[in-house]
Amino acid sequence: MLRRLMRKYKVGTVVRYFLLAAWTAFALIPLVWMLSTSFKAAEEWVTWPPRWVPENPTLVNYRALLGMEQVEFFYLDQHGERKSTTRPGGTAQFFTAVNALKNSLIVATISSFIALLIGSALAYSISRFKVGGERFRYMLLGIRMVPPIVIAVPFIIYYATLRLTDTHLGLILVYVPTSLPYVVWMMVSFIDEVPVELEHAAHIMGANRFFTLRKIVLPLAASGLVVTFMFIFILNWSEFLLALTLTQSEVITLPVALSRYQSAAEGKLFGPQAAFGAITTIPVIILAVFIQKHLVKGFSFGMVRK
Repeated sequence: MLRRLMRKYKVGTVVRYFLLAAWTAFALIPLVWMLSTSFKAAEEWVTWPPRWVPENPTLVNYRALLGMEQVEFFYLDQHGERKSTTRPGGTAQFFTAVNALKNSLIVATISSFIALLIGSALAYSISRFKVGGERFRYMLLGIRMVPPIVIAVPFIIYYATLRLTDTHLGLILVYVPTSLPYVVWMMVSFIDEVPVELEHAAHIMGANRFFTLRKIVLPLAASGLVVTFMFIFILNWSEFLLALTLTQSEVITLPVALSRYQSAAEGKLFGPQAAFGAITTIPVIILAVFIQKHLVKGFSFGMVRK
């Protein structure tokens, strides 16, 4: 069968697809292991050799995460002896998980929409009117290369004065400008692919700038908008440092809540950790499935030049 495939397709094509499949399988290993661990009982968390498929799948980790179940976990003491203890469930864990999920959805969705709206308008002005010059887009992207810790400390001081610490508005105000460079960089490429002749024809017919933007440019670049929104949504959804420094207890996001499982005792809860990680990735996967058609079209947009 392999020889038949080699004759039908070029050797380079077969090798390329094989390497892509191997790399995809390698990249999926952490995700598969996380999902597997989230359904394992406590005695299977640290077994050797590792078990990819749980012998007795259970929802105990999800129940513990939501405060509905006690969890027994194992650890090694200072003498290397294996010991176990239990963590009681309760409403606190449920509140933390649900509240973190709600905060991440609110902050990531609103900030991504605002950044997409502002960034698309700026990208259109750069593409059509060369605002800022030829190097302006590179300057914007260079701003995003600044490490987040550089702006985190000043924001802590400003937010304490303006009483924006631990608020949805505070995180949105910082996520929007940090997302804008990516929005502009991506949308400029998509808008460049929309033929200018269509806008000129609309102007000849009496259409104004806003009409052509709303009826011609945006519909043709719709897939690019979806891809850009998906990209910055994932960035804002998984952002950790700014959310950690600018929140305390009320508006913690999922990455911050997940990091609290790294203490001396909580760090041993591999099952609930994996369950929390699965809950964190589910919304992104669902969003990607629903907009898959636009993602494929958006990623291939511009491959055929005018």
